[in-house]
Amino acid sequence: MTKFLLRDGSLIDVQTEAAPEDVFSYTNTDGTTIHAALSEKAEMELLRQIPPKLLTVSQRMQLSDLAA
Repeated sequence: MTKFLLRDGSLIDVQTEAAPEDVFSYTNTDGTTIHAALSEKAEMELLRQIPPKLLTVSQRMQLSDLAA
């Protein structure tokens, strides 16, 4: 699983990849690599790859706002 830091501060573990230019990757003190989304567009592309049932209500609302 890959760990992503979203712009709201939440961490998600997903089985997906993000384009290197869309994330800032760093290693925390326990050796885990975390990829931080650098833009709203990058974050939305990431969230679209995740099954909706695994997203929080606020994340699902963000996706539905873009679809409207």
